[in-house]
Amino acid sequence: MTNFTDKRDESKRDITNFVIGTLEWTLGASVAVTLDALSTANHIATALGKRPVTWRVIGEGTHTRMTNGLVIKTEPIRPGMRLGRSVLVIPGIGLDHPSLTPSASETPSGAMPPRYSDTNLARRMEMSDARRFARLAKDHHDQDNWVCASCSGVLVLASAGLLNSRQATTHWQIAGFLAKRFPKAHMDATRMIVEDRRVITAGAAMAQMDLMLHLIRMIMGHDVADLTMKYMLIDNRPTQARYMVWSQLQTTDETVRDLEALVESSLATPMTVGKAAQMLHITEKTLARRVFKATGGTPTSLIQSVRMRHVQHLLDTTDLPLGEIASRVGYANVTSLRKLTLKFAQTTPGMLRRRR
Repeated sequence: MTNFTDKRDESKRDITNFVIGTLEWTLGASVAVTLDALSTANHIATALGKRPVTWRVIGEGTHTRMTNGLVIKTEPIRPGMRLGRSVLVIPGIGLDHPSLTPSASETPSGAMPPRYSDTNLARRMEMSDARRFARLAKDHHDQDNWVCASCSGVLVLASAGLLNSRQATTHWQIAGFLAKRFPKAHMDATRMIVEDRRVITAGAAMAQMDLMLHLIRMIMGHDVADLTMKYMLIDNRPTQARYMVWSQLQTTDETVRDLEALVESSLATPMTVGKAAQMLHITEKTLARRVFKATGGTPTSLIQSVRMRHVQHLLDTTDLPLGEIASRVGYANVTSLRKLTLKFAQTTPGMLRRRR
């Protein structure tokens, strides 16, 4: 993974232009965060005697509608469009586009529209604006430029083939879909920011601010990024694991639900994949295939995620010793518990408890 201090990439300091790609029904808050962060960074850079950056906003036409009802002026995207030496940033594209309104058969009476369902995500990726921006992102990256996206905007980069053989993150409810549809992508939904060979991805919608601070630090320097963060009262959030609703992406697969229920019912007992398969009366291979099809992950990850959910709950609601918590979720000692939280939350059990 690229290191921003690597001399081989010092040329990125020459970048002075950002291009903000707004698709129809882009998340208004994400666009506002992007522009506010750049504007604040420019004021700080000027005060420090540093070079400011410029930006432009592109879209399907001269105006683009946001999810919150606002309309923003945009430069129309054109076939074969070249963006020059710049960073292309695609905020969350919004999954509530009117064209995605589900049929009555897809949404039971009184239920919320399945905005994160595989069907809805696939439909959004196939819409004409998403395809156009995917081509633009691919062409821009092929010209040795940087491309970035957060939340559902990562769908555009996946469609462009830019996540293949790369590490990436996105909204935790989208990661499973991408893992299944693009198995060559290495998705890690616990992380807030992932950079890999001129492709940067960020987590859920408000991770757009984390993405912008990351880019400001990369191009304008640590001092500008740190002061921008202070002026805008932004805290560091290195992981989105704390915000995840550990529900295995609300899968409807019966085998996955049975496995989760099995782990729940015997939480304090160590559970191997082999033992779980035996108790579910299927082979390990069948279990692995069904879990991957439903979640994009492995049975081991599913078992661990159920345990992690309970660890988080116990850390948030009790003052139990860490050894007792480890025992209650099926781990022999605090060392094993620490490995679990480091994997899913990238921090220790003690630090998770302090944040409550």
